[in-house]
Amino acid sequence: MGVDGSGKSTLINKLIKSYSKKYKKIKYLHLRPYVFLIDKRTVVSDPHKNKSSHSKIISLTKIFVWLFIYKFFFLLNQNKKNQLIIFDRYAHDILIDKIRYRINLSNRLIKYLLNLFPEPHLWIILKAPISIIEKRKKEMPTKVLEKQMIKYINFFHSKKNTLLIDTNKNYLKNISLIKKKISNL
Repeated sequence: MGVDGSGKSTLINKLIKSYSKKYKKIKYLHLRPYVFLIDKRTVVSDPHKNKSSHSKIISLTKIFVWLFIYKFFFLLNQNKKNQLIIFDRYAHDILIDKIRYRINLSNRLIKYLLNLFPEPHLWIILKAPISIIEKRKKEMPTKVLEKQMIKYINFFHSKKNTLLIDTNKNYLKNISLIKKKISNL
């Protein structure tokens, strides 16, 4: 997890390459599994352009549909051996950026609902200086990036089995830290 431009895709691609011989199957998913439908998502270059939110009923329905999909996906994959599942964003990203997902619910209710979701074995939170992030991707105003970075770091402190990675550092060291943490799980 991390803000746009923190290096999620780059780090994931290097991690997949690093683990390609160790795991029989590696699944790389963005935000949520697509169990029943084909993934038709497109890259949104300005996630805050449309600031309108769904109604509370649609927001609640959306989260319950995601919950069902996540639960079903993890149920299907719980006994599969020798596989690695990597998410680039997870349902909990809603806590950081309700505007992106057009969710119109209180943070308290969102936190309660997210407690019903299966949790990954390892949360990896990415950070980097805002000036570096803005050079990589300029999709959101600096103030929004700063607020989101604080929220991600607070999220890191609120969870067990977390790793905070500075993507401004050497990626080989970061891959080594991640692999060490995974082997200790």
